[in-house]
Amino acid sequence: MTIRHFFKLALLPVAIGQALTAQAETPTTSANQNDQAPSSFMTRFMNDDNPLRLDFNVGDHPSNVQVYGIIDIARTSVNHSLPENYELPNNFYPYNGAKITPRTTSRTEWVNGGLQASRLGIKGEVGKLQMWDRDFKFMYQFEAGFNPLDMKLHDAAQTLADNSGTNANSSVSADSSMNGELFARQAWVGIDGGKLGRVSYGTQYNPFFEITNPYDPNSKADTFSPLGESGTIGGGGGISENSRMKNTVKYGNTYDVEGLGKVNYAGMYQFGNTAGTSEGYGYTGQLGFENSVFGVQFAFNGFNNAVKAGSAAAGNPAANDTITASLYNTEATLIALKWTPNKEIKFTGGWEWYRLKPSSDRTIKYSKLFDQTVFGGVATSALQPGYKQDNNVYYIGASYDFSQRIPALAGLTASVGYYATRFDAIDGPTVSTNSQGKIDTWTSVIDYKINKRFDTYVAYTNNHFSGDKFPRSTWYQDVKAVGAGVRFRF
Repeated sequence: MTIRHFFKLALLPVAIGQALTAQAETPTTSANQNDQAPSSFMTRFMNDDNPLRLDFNVGDHPSNVQVYGIIDIARTSVNHSLPENYELPNNFYPYNGAKITPRTTSRTEWVNGGLQASRLGIKGEVGKLQMWDRDFKFMYQFEAGFNPLDMKLHDAAQTLADNSGTNANSSVSADSSMNGELFARQAWVGIDGGKLGRVSYGTQYNPFFEITNPYDPNSKADTFSPLGESGTIGGGGGISENSRMKNTVKYGNTYDVEGLGKVNYAGMYQFGNTAGTSEGYGYTGQLGFENSVFGVQFAFNGFNNAVKAGSAAAGNPAANDTITASLYNTEATLIALKWTPNKEIKFTGGWEWYRLKPSSDRTIKYSKLFDQTVFGGVATSALQPGYKQDNNVYYIGASYDFSQRIPALAGLTASVGYYATRFDAIDGPTVSTNSQGKIDTWTSVIDYKINKRFDTYVAYTNNHFSGDKFPRSTWYQDVKAVGAGVRFRF
């Protein structure tokens, strides 16, 4: 498939969106022309911000419940890749690189989540709950990630098991914070006290995940931006599984500084070491300031006995359909900046540092992890005492809104970003240089918003791998991907 075909595919949904919009805007006639006709469901669906929201009362308490979701499908071509795996949130994974194997070749396939992984959720609130002469709101949110191409839940752990033992390198695989659970994306309940802040409990986003979304030049595109592809750097502070924190209590608040902007802060704690509920325990914190021109966000986290899943014992038939579990202690910091000098252009960038260290416990028994059998029945520290590895990620870029200068191009935006990932050598009593390497990534996205429900896009990314971690004898040095798709949001 050529670039010309991708652009044709990206433009196809425009006609669909225009037809739906035209239908939605057609007035409904009535027998009495003086009576105002009620809005049709299609009109509300195409024009309302929350079309599937229901408002009601629970006694004297105003309440609402809302069903929402995203379906994002793209046609994507990669120059070097194993066969796609539809159980991953990213069916292709250019940022993960490609080993030189007989199954690695150029591929063009339909994938889920070019810009955002598809999801379906429900959220709501019950208001005006009186306590201490104040009004509180009870809130909840439950969100599942799925692939609309096969209607399966995202299950990265299954992809690792599929590539263990004699099935090594049979398809794309990676670890993730989404491993087959129904509400793996989010599942929490909380109380909002207005100026007092909000307290919530459950499975919630790590602040690193929430910050990198608006501060990524390419809006954390799931198949094309390193911050979208990788939970390790795009949310977990070094371990992908920590980008969503389970069994976690969170407190957050935002307040206005009159005439200046808004200050936000949050803190979280994950209760861990409960197999099947949350693996590892840790804390995170966030502090930020934003106004219409400038924004800065800072976050830090630390985890003990954090679990990173992997494929087991390549070539060993006894390891088929199992996974491994490695343990780490981690530290991480993130600072992100944005500058919007005018309405049409926005500059964003950031720096993330994370350190991998030996785990607090050398081993922890896990017969099962993410509903997968753990090879050997034990999780083991990935680093020996006295060793550590520092890693740095830098990114910078800009986005441009054409509508501000050219009204005829309303809905059209373009973005470009550069990302540099640096893996230091594992340092300790001796130095392991084969862990040292870097990835230089260029990504660009052109997105056209047809209406509130539909947008279509084309995107390109190039990932250049170098250093001892990615030797030329076993790794392709450049992995490129180009795609076009349509995203439906409701």
